Amino acid sequence: MFQKLCVIFIGLLLPLACGAQTVFKSLEEVWKYADVHNITIRTAKFEADKALYSKKQSYSALLPQVNASGTFTDNTQLQTTVIPLNALNPRIPADSFQTVQFGRQYVYSGGVTAQMSILNLQNWYNTKIARQTEELNKASLANNRKMVYQQIANQYYSYLLMKEAARLAGQSALIADSVFQSTGDKFKEGTVNEGNVDVAKLNLERAQENYISAQYQMLTARNNMKALLNLSVNDSVVFEPSLNDNLVIDAAGNFKEDPAIKLALLQEQVSLSQYKAANSAFAPSINLSYNYLTQRYETTFDPFSHATGITAWFPAQYWGVQATIPIFSGGNRWYQSKKNKIAYNESLAQYESAQ
Repeated sequence: MFQKLCVIFIGLLLPLACGAQTVFKSLEEVWKYADVHNITIRTAKFEADKALYSKKQSYSALLPQVNASGTFTDNTQLQTTVIPLNALNPRIPADSFQTVQFGRQYVYSGGVTAQMSILNLQNWYNTKIARQTEELNKASLANNRKMVYQQIANQYYSYLLMKEAARLAGQSALIADSVFQSTGDKFKEGTVNEGNVDVAKLNLERAQENYISAQYQMLTARNNMKALLNLSVNDSVVFEPSLNDNLVIDAAGNFKEDPAIKLALLQEQVSLSQYKAANSAFAPSINLSYNYLTQRYETTFDPFSHATGITAWFPAQYWGVQATIPIFSGGNRWYQSKKNKIAYNESLAQYESAQ
């Protein structure tokens, strides 16, 4: 009776459909599998990759910005301007006017514009923040890996413990079943009373419940492990080790230092740089610019002709230095600085707590 009940129970809990079977021979193999498939670790890796490109993007902001432009304009109807003739010749009556149309129908222009920031403290601080953020995301990856490893280790050993508990409970249930059968036979022979039979029956039921409970907890731990490994409930997983094996774990080889402390330290450094960057908004900035523009005017549509005379290209160029001194912006920069100062104090307190 007990064996049939166990078969039915296990049949209900075990998955009906099995995919490719995955076999793990040690906890380290489970960790390596989680490095590739666990969604928390994968997300942290994506964030670390994005931080790398953010750092490169911040460095590119320090380089000169060069743009080329070209335009073509077709003045389908030129604007008419009225000119008083006595402006050129005082002898002509003041009420004499002449209409004139300035310009040409077709206008071609092309140019190059270059601009470079010579002094901008915010750009430099943004570069520093991006570099620190990259290190922060690497530390976050290590910290997430540590937490996932801890969760996997908890479920791994829970599974092994419940597996061993189920084995022992199964043996106890078989023994209790034999005792119950033997007590029943002795009761029929009249050598024991009905109370002994009831006690044997209670011991059997308790042993069966312990076995079923251990099986349930073992399967629950295995399903929790599947969730951490991004596996479906229907995927087949086999853990070969048992508590009878000599389980050796090189935990020091995975984490030389506590990633949580390093993560808190880098968060404190990033907050400090953000606070300094907010204060740099009060500092002046200097930009160097250069512009080259050339234009050509035609009465016929002939953009690739070698024009001369009045239809030749007329170039113009200039360079300049622009200095910007922030004076007042409604208190926006001041409030931002205050917010970043609070964020820095918060991260500093978290770092001290982590230590």
